[in-house]
Amino acid sequence: MTDNNQNNSFNQQNENNPYANQQFYQPPQAPAEEKASVGLAILSFIIPVAGLIIFLVKKKERPKTAKVSGICALVSFILSLGFYIISAVAGGTLFADAVDESLEQDSYSYSESEEENTQNDSLQASEGNALGDYGCKVKSASLTTDWEGKDAVIITYEFTNNSSEPMSFDVALEANAYQDGVGLETAITDDDADYFDVEIKPGVTKDVKKVYVLRDTTTPVEVEVSELFSLSDDKVVTTVELQ
Repeated sequence: MTDNNQNNSFNQQNENNPYANQQFYQPPQAPAEEKASVGLAILSFIIPVAGLIIFLVKKKERPKTAKVSGICALVSFILSLGFYIISAVAGGTLFADAVDESLEQDSYSYSESEEENTQNDSLQASEGNALGDYGCKVKSASLTTDWEGKDAVIITYEFTNNSSEPMSFDVALEANAYQDGVGLETAITDDDADYFDVEIKPGVTKDVKKVYVLRDTTTPVEVEVSELFSLSDDKVVTTVELQ
């Protein structure tokens, strides 16, 4: 009897309570985002503006994607800015180097022109000059003919051997002659006393003769003498008038 009375009492309480049999449901929630979108992240890195838009639009709906997109856009922007700054600095450096090189070339050309003018002013006078361990100057010039009867010029050089061992003119020095800037060939004559290929002792000065075939007997001959084996550009340059 006691159990029946308790059940009746519980039923009466439920009948008197209108919410006793009512079922309560939680409102539906958006499914949690498991991971960020790789595609949107790549797009944000390629186009930073798109990444910014995705961050602002998706930060509530898809926070992970929004966060990753925003980070990719920021990293891309910083890298682009750094690349632009480096490119600008490198471009400025290259431009400055190009300007400096151009100014140096202009200065060198001007100095070379001055040197050439000074040299041209003194071409008419034969003058000695040191060429390494040797000394040489054009001493005289005279017209002759070679063994074939062609017009030729005999150039007499004053050669000094300042080295420590015997040396001949043709081994120590190279002597070339030009008319109108065109080289003259060497000629063969009956004169054997030219000492051209004869060794000269150290400290001795000797006249050495060399013969060149002329193109004509009126055009001046320009003679250039330099060391045969040397890295130096030093030369003795003399203009010889044939008349």
